[in-house]
Amino acid sequence: MELDKTSWSILACLQENARASFADIGREVGLSAPAVAERMIKLEDAGIIQGYRIEVDYEKTGYALKAFITFTAHSGKFNSFLNYIEKLDEVLECHRVTGNYCIFMKVVVENSGHLQHLLASMMEYGETTTSVILSSPITHRIFTKHETKTKGKGHVVKSRLA
Repeated sequence: MELDKTSWSILACLQENARASFADIGREVGLSAPAVAERMIKLEDAGIIQGYRIEVDYEKTGYALKAFITFTAHSGKFNSFLNYIEKLDEVLECHRVTGNYCIFMKVVVENSGHLQHLLASMMEYGETTTSVILSSPITHRIFTKHETKTKGKGHVVKSRLA
């Protein structure tokens, strides 16, 4: 599905506030509420919109510590590890990556003791390296279309379409 400027604008509105009404989005992008609904159905059917979520303040729920864990599996343990971490509520994100590690995970735990217990439970599957998140200056950037242009002597300039 080819996305036009209006579809990108609808996506930006939804990323900003997934609870916005069709009418609110329509006012923002210059369409009627039914037209917005129709476009959103097409975006969902195409798999571009994959769901609607909320953001949770983990600290306020008692989970004050966030960390990134990199993981390298012991020989023959990779699939077992994936099955194991799929059941862990602490694992917010899991990414299979290239490079020195197999997996990058973002986890949330109550405290350092909880983190230590989580890491100990992973040791039978492989090696971990942990980085505690001190702060997150960018947590929710709106994804928009990027346009690449060549300017001057081969210098590439990237700009976002509004």
